[in-house]
Amino acid sequence: MTRPIADYPSALATGLYRHYKGKDYVVFGCVTHSETEEVLVLYAPVIQADPARLWVRPLAMFSESVDSDGEILPRFRKL
Repeated sequence: MTRPIADYPSALATGLYRHYKGKDYVVFGCVTHSETEEVLVLYAPVIQADPARLWVRPLAMFSESVDSDGEILPRFRKL
């Protein structure tokens, strides 16, 4: 089930994001894991071979910072 992004007070906005490795993704919103009720981000690459392929990642992981060659960067940043 997809819930409106407003249902998640700490959730991120829908739209375009850039991964720290350089690829762009469109975020459709947040979904809830059926067993754990963990909040997941539903997204897809802007350019991809299979347009039907979607990804989910835990909201906490999507929003965290990562160490990229000694530089701390957001995993995804809003464009």
